[in-house]
Order: sequence, then structure tokens, then C-alpha cells
Amino acid sequence: MRPVTLIGIVLIVMGAAGLMIGEFTYKTERNSVSVGPVQATVKEEKKISIPPILSGLTMAVGAALVVAGRKKSQT
Repeated sequence: MRPVTLIGIVLIVMGAAGLMIGEFTYKTERNSVSVGPVQATVKEEKKISIPPILSGLTMAVGAALVVAGRKKSQT
């Protein structure tokens, strides 16, 4: 399997995952107050949305790479 085809398949899978998931969250922890030996921390949950158009474009580029990889291997 050519590297171009493999990259295309990975992009297609990533684009499909982006469409299915839509967003992901992660948590951060930071110090908010520090008085002597006592520290208070704040845990924040942040969300990152994955735009559907970006997922669609990723899948389209992946499909184009798969087609390009197939054409090169046939010649």
C-alpha cells in the first residue's frame, strides 16, 4: 500500500470521527489563590467544537489522496 493511500485512509477516518463526535472536552487545573502554605485550585472543563465543514473537507481530501494513490499504483 502506498503512503499516499494510507494517509488518505487516515484522513477519511479522522473526518468521519469528527462528524460523529462533534466536540471534545478536556479539563485544566490552575492555582487561583495561594496564601502561605495553603493553595486553592480551580478545575475548569473546556470544550472544543469540530466544525462539520472541516470534517467534510478532511474526508474529501482523504478520498482524493486514495484515488491518487490508486492511479499511481496501476501504472
